[in-house]
Formats: sequence, structure tokens, C-alpha cells
Amino acid sequence: MNKKRISIFVGIAAGVILGLIFLVAGFGKLPVQTDAYTILLVIRKETILLWLSDYVHIIVPLLEIVLGFLLISGVAARLTALASAVLVGLFIFNNIWLIRSGVDQDSCHCFGDAITRWLGGITNWEALYIDFAMLGLILLILTFYPQKWFSLRPWLLRKRQIEETVPRKWR
Repeated sequence: MNKKRISIFVGIAAGVILGLIFLVAGFGKLPVQTDAYTILLVIRKETILLWLSDYVHIIVPLLEIVLGFLLISGVAARLTALASAVLVGLFIFNNIWLIRSGVDQDSCHCFGDAITRWLGGITNWEALYIDFAMLGLILLILTFYPQKWFSLRPWLLRKRQIEETVPRKWR
């Protein structure tokens, strides 16, 4: 394998892994949403956060699901990675704030209730490590993804496009 193929594989694999993480987290939180977001936003007692606390438990899982599907399919993957960088940045900020404030949680419910029961809970420190790993995947996507920034063509169709443009005798 040459360097170009390896870098293409790394970019696509990072997108698929990050997309799967978002899908698991989004679908895990959607059915049984905990009040963790609402409680944490109300603790801060800022007007905009009190208003947001009513909607964030619906917005975050849906946003994770949409980002996950876009990353796995490869539609505008670099732009989707930038959007997910903002979301992951908010997750990092929230986890650092929780750790500094001393809000002790047995589980952050980052992946929903079912995954929390299955894994036994993820602490704020573990969630912070996962968030930094997700940030690393985002950097891999931004660096190595084979498509252009505004490309809406999924990576699954890329091989078919190459086969159509290259004459059969040259393959």
C-alpha cells in the first residue's frame, strides 16, 4: 500500500469511527433522556441556560444522530467534522467545568441509560478522555479525508466514479 492509500483509509476510517460514536451516543440518549443536562444548566443559573435546559435534552441527541449519519456516509465530511468539533468542544468545556466545580457524578450518561448500565457508568474524567480522542479523530478527518471541503459525494460512490472515468484497458 502506498502513502496516499493509507492516508485515504485513515481519513475515512476516522470518519466512520467518529460517526459510530455519535450514533451510539445519540440513539442511547434519545429513548430515556436523563435530567443531567437540565440539572447542570440550572446549576449555573444564567438566563439563557435556564431557557436552554428545556430543549437541550432533545437537541443534543438529534444533533449527534445527524452528525453520525453524515460522517459515516461521507457527505460533506470535512464540514461535518468542523460542526462536530464545536459540539465536542462544548462537551470538553462541560466536563472540565464539572471536574473543577467538584460536581461528583458516578456516571455522566454520555452514551445514554442503556450503555451506562452495560458499562457500569463513565465518570467525568473518562468522558473527558473520550472527548479528547474524538477531537483527535476530527483532526484526522480534517487532515486526511480524500474529498474536498464542499464535496457532497459520499465516499462509498467514489470508487464507482473512478472506475467510470478510467478506461478499462488502463485498470
